[in-house]
Amino acid sequence: MPTCRHCYGTYNRDQFIHGNGPKAQVCVRCGVEKGLVAKEEVASLYDRSTANARFSALARRWSPLMWLSVIWIAWILYIKDVDPWGLYTLILLAVFTLLVPVYMFFFSSKHMAVMARLTPEYERPKGH
Repeated sequence: MPTCRHCYGTYNRDQFIHGNGPKAQVCVRCGVEKGLVAKEEVASLYDRSTANARFSALARRWSPLMWLSVIWIAWILYIKDVDPWGLYTLILLAVFTLLVPVYMFFFSSKHMAVMARLTPEYERPKGH
């Protein structure tokens, strides 16, 4: 994947402005910030609301794994020595550890649909 000359970010090809000279290898965000293109000319630039919605969708997608890891760490550090709650919590954690990947698998198509809805339409210019 190409890298932007200004911010050194690595993005897909559709996140770059097209052209030669100063426009070559510049991402759409840097192109708009540096005044190389107008905001209306780049279809793949996400406005603040779309960027926030995409971030929220990603957070909802991966939060079960984050919470599971936080609770496992809490169990290892604090809860395992408390009788009988250490055993009860271990059983619940084991069940949730097995169910979370299945849950994520079943709802992966919903996540892809949300991300597709939040992705602006983009047509590649010829030669790219």
